[in-house]
Amino acid sequence: MAALYSLSDNPVIVLLILLAYLVPLGLLVFRLFLSPLARLPGPWLTRISSIPEANALRDQRRTAWVNELFEQHPGAVAVRTAPWSVSFNTPEAVKAIYGHGKGADEFGKSSWYDAFSTTGESLFSTRSKKRHAAKRRMVAHGFSAQSLLSFEPYVDKTLDRFIRRMDKFAASGHPFDIYFWYELFTMDLMGELALGNNFGVLVAGKPAGYSTLVEQSQRFANTSGLLPFGKWNVKILSWVPTTYIQNLYRARLEYLDYAKVALEQRFSDNAKSEKRISGKPRQDIMQRFIDGQDPETGAKMGFDELRAETSSLMVAGASTGSVTMNWMTYYLCKNPEIKSRIITQLEDMFPENKTGDDSLPYTQLQHLSLLEHAEIESLRMHPPIGYAMPRDTPPKGAIISGIYIPGGVSVGVPAATIGRDATVYPDPNTWNPDRWFKGEGTNLALMKNCFLGFGYGSRQCIGRGVATQFVMKMMARVLLRYDVQLEDQTLMLKTKEFTILKPDKKYNVILKRREDVRL
Repeated sequence: MAALYSLSDNPVIVLLILLAYLVPLGLLVFRLFLSPLARLPGPWLTRISSIPEANALRDQRRTAWVNELFEQHPGAVAVRTAPWSVSFNTPEAVKAIYGHGKGADEFGKSSWYDAFSTTGESLFSTRSKKRHAAKRRMVAHGFSAQSLLSFEPYVDKTLDRFIRRMDKFAASGHPFDIYFWYELFTMDLMGELALGNNFGVLVAGKPAGYSTLVEQSQRFANTSGLLPFGKWNVKILSWVPTTYIQNLYRARLEYLDYAKVALEQRFSDNAKSEKRISGKPRQDIMQRFIDGQDPETGAKMGFDELRAETSSLMVAGASTGSVTMNWMTYYLCKNPEIKSRIITQLEDMFPENKTGDDSLPYTQLQHLSLLEHAEIESLRMHPPIGYAMPRDTPPKGAIISGIYIPGGVSVGVPAATIGRDATVYPDPNTWNPDRWFKGEGTNLALMKNCFLGFGYGSRQCIGRGVATQFVMKMMARVLLRYDVQLEDQTLMLKTKEFTILKPDKKYNVILKRREDVRL
C-alpha cells in the first residue's frame, strides 16, 4: 500500500491514472453526441456498443432487426447498427459502396471478413483487392461455360438419385418435406463437385454430420465479426467461457478438420488416377482450384489455401442452392398460372422428354427465361444472406446518399431490405417473375442494379453460373415429371435466420406423376 501512495506523489503517474478514466469517458461522449454518425437513427445503445446486433444474431433475427430499424424510421436512407457500422437502403448506396472504386475512393472489405479466413484466405474472405484478383484469375476458367458442361454429368447423376426418391413419394401419395430433400441433394452434389465424392445422404435419407458443423461454424464467424479487434476477433471470441460460444467454436474446429481430411483424400484419389492409363483426375470444381495458376505469376494455391476454399465452397453451394429451390417450389405452387406457363415452355422445348425421364441439357434450359426469372424473383424476396455485406469507407470518408460517413466506418446495403424497396420494385411483397421482362413498366436497369442475391460487382459470387445451372435443371425436371401441390393450400411461409434465411416452419408437398394426372 505504501508503494501505491508513493506512486500517487508522481505527477506523471497521476496524469496517466486520470487519462485512464478520462479517455474512455471522452470516447463515450464523442460516440454519443459528437460523432458525425450521432445523428443517424438507430437504438441509442448502437452508438457505443455492438450488443444489440449481437443479440439479434444470437436470436436468429439479425436481418429482421435491421429491417425493423428502417421501418421505425420511415424515409431514413441509413440506420446505425453499431458504433462504427451503418446500413443503407438506397440504389445510390449500392453503387457507391459495391461499385468499382479505385485508389483513395475504394471501399475495402471490412474486418468482418477476417473471421471467415480459416486456414487461409478464400475468394470470399480475402480483403485484399490484389489477392482477390489473383485468386479470381487462377480459377475463373473453372466457372466458364465450358466448365459448366464438364460439371453437368455430376449434376445429372445426383439429380437421378433425387428423382428415384421422388418417384417413391409420388407412388405412395404421402405428403413429405421437399425442402429436406433439396438439402440432401445439394449436400451430395457439392460433395461431388468440391470433394470428388458424394456423402451418400440421398441414399441414406438423412443429412451428413458436417451440415450441422457448417451452420454452427458460420454462426461463430458472424459473431466474432462483430467484435472490434480486427484479425484478433476469432481468437478473442474463442476465449469467451460461455457454453454457447464454446459449442460454436468447437464446431468450427471440427468442420476445418473435416475439410482437411476430405481434401487429403482428394489428393490421394488424384494420385491414384494419375497412375491409371488415362492419367487424368476427375474434372470438377475442386480440380479447377487444384490446377489453377495465376497467368501472370504462375503461382498455385497451397494446401491450407485449398482447404479454406473447400470450406467456403461447401457453405456457398449447398445451403444457398437448396433454400432457393425451396422458395421457387413454394411460390410456383402459390402461382399455378406461372407454373403452367413454365411447364408448357418445357414441353415445347423437350417434346421427346415430356415426362422428365431423361436429363435436360443446360445449354437449352438457358433459353427458358421465365424459369430463370422465377429463380431471380425468389432470390430478390429471399436472399440467402439478408444482412449487409460490410465495406469500410475510404480513409478520407465518403458521401453516401447525401450523408457524410467518416473514414474506416463499416457500411453496406442489406440484400433483404433493398430487395423489398417499393421505389425499386413496385408491389415488392408480391412474387412476380414477369417484372423482370423489360421491367413491366418499371426501371429494369435499376432493379438489376439493386439485385444483391449473388452479390455485386467484382466481388459477385463466382459460382453463380454453377448455382443457376443445378437450380434450373432441378426445377425443370421436377416440373416436367410431377404435379406439385402444397399439402396446406393456405400455407403462408415467412423467414427465420440461421446462417442463411430459411423458411420459418416445415411444410409438406404432395407429388403425383403428371402422366398419371393426365390419364
